[in-house]
Amino acid sequence: MLFSIPDSDWWSIAVAATGFFMIGIRGLPVGVKLPDDVRDATEADLNRGWWKLYVLTPVVAAAVLVVSRLRPEPAPVILFLYSAMFVAIPVALFPVRGRMLRDYVLQRQNPGVPIKPDRLAVAWIIGVLSVACLGAVAALMTTPYGRRG
Repeated sequence: MLFSIPDSDWWSIAVAATGFFMIGIRGLPVGVKLPDDVRDATEADLNRGWWKLYVLTPVVAAAVLVVSRLRPEPAPVILFLYSAMFVAIPVALFPVRGRMLRDYVLQRQNPGVPIKPDRLAVAWIIGVLSVACLGAVAALMTTPYGRRG
């Protein structure tokens, strides 16, 4: 069932997953409450570097896919794993975005003081990405792949 999708559609899914990743990362700070004095400085910093997200993400994603195609696995397998992880990253970050932004604000206000990462946020991100990775691998292991005639 998983690999009954044509190869060209897997490429479309990978492009859509890249778009979802870029939109998801861009949308992380939306709706997070910040003090007014910090909001202006933070928004200026965030807006200055967003062009890199829109330029570098597709370039890096294309490089990853090109390098991955050098491996002997069929294209749908690689594109499935690529798509699953690109979707999982914003999904993992979204629930803990407030905690991460709070740590960023604390670091901005106290530049000389090292800020310890929030253990709950780190555990959540690692847990979600691990479950997504294991789920994708389990899906691959239970789905037979055969060359279509």
